[in-house]
Amino acid sequence: SSGFEKYAHEYDILTDVDRRVKHHQEEVAAIIGRFKPRSVLDAGCGTGLTAMLFAKQGVSAVGLDRSRPMLAEAKKKYDRLHLPLKFRCGHFERLPKRLHGRFDLVVCLANSITGVGSLSNLRKALRGFSAVLKPGGRLVVQMLNYGAMKEGELCPIKATEANGIVYERFSERRGKMVALYVTRLDLNQKPPKLEVFRHEVDNFTAGQIDEGLKLAGFRNIGRYSNLMFTRRFSKKARDLVITAEKPD
Repeated sequence: SSGFEKYAHEYDILTDVDRRVKHHQEEVAAIIGRFKPRSVLDAGCGTGLTAMLFAKQGVSAVGLDRSRPMLAEAKKKYDRLHLPLKFRCGHFERLPKRLHGRFDLVVCLANSITGVGSLSNLRKALRGFSAVLKPGGRLVVQMLNYGAMKEGELCPIKATEANGIVYERFSERRGKMVALYVTRLDLNQKPPKLEVFRHEVDNFTAGQIDEGLKLAGFRNIGRYSNLMFTRRFSKKARDLVITAEKPD
């Protein structure tokens, strides 16, 4: 188990959602300002924050995630807001045909793309993103820039604490793989209980993503180091943000 499944009800603690909302609102506004979508697919929506922020701005949003417990949390939080917002269970590499040609924009943020696991699944996912876009539609992918990590170095991603639960996340580069760790320390238990979740993913490079996008027929590929699109990508940046367009 990734820990995300087991503790879906704590995912907002893990990702520090309350502190992130204001900044993420600005990022979503920047994406809307740039691409002016009327419809968006949030691929890897987790507990639904990004999809909800698009819907609040009047963009018809579908949040897609492979984790049913995460989607249950998303629905619990946002169904009562009566926004143009739906949640669907599914895998990026096997997007349902009923979604084909439906969206002006696909966003896959916060390193969700690495959840596909392998290079062949990455290519399938990018082809799927192209299929669900309308002609002229745009894709925005945000991931950690593993190229900036040194071999074997443990890189802290985030540490958060709430209600006596302490979460820490790390990543470690191991050749062509990246190991992602989540530790959960429950201080409410006597003695405190520590759990460690670890999973490995392919270390996707910017070049491999570019290649996958071209194979999927995308063009006008742009690289940035933030979601405000104010900084061009540099090799030392923490994040890699890639934009691409499906031809008309």
